[in-house]
Amino acid sequence: MKVDRHNLKILEVLQANARISNLNLADQIGLSESACLARVKKLTSEKFIREFQAEVNLEKVRHAEFYVNVALKRQDSKTSESFRRAINKIEQIVSCVKMSGEFDYMLRFVCPDAADFNRVSEQLLADEDAAITRMTSHLVIEKTKPFTGYPLELLFQD
Repeated sequence: MKVDRHNLKILEVLQANARISNLNLADQIGLSESACLARVKKLTSEKFIREFQAEVNLEKVRHAEFYVNVALKRQDSKTSESFRRAINKIEQIVSCVKMSGEFDYMLRFVCPDAADFNRVSEQLLADEDAAITRMTSHLVIEKTKPFTGYPLELLFQD
């Protein structure tokens, strides 16, 4: 599927406001409602749009957020799969990315408080299936530039 200027604009608008009505989206894009809806459906079926979800404002609830670098004992596929199974059991781990460099993974924890983070991270370290050799944690003090969307104009340049 080719992402033309209309599709790019649809992605930009939906990224900023996924609750926009199809009528308002069509008006902003400069397409008919039916053409706009067809494009949104096509972008979704082609997986350019993964999902529509609400982002909860963590500032409204008690929380502590940590980014944690993790190094595994080995870098083989069996160890990686075992690690993935271990972290998927922990609801406080809200995201994980595999990294290059000194650490193998970066985890994002969202916990009610630092004590909960400490308890959960100690359990993770003690879990032999996780195969963790080293962890370093970083408490988020302030979200200086929160995520507001991807730079789509740059990413879709030829």
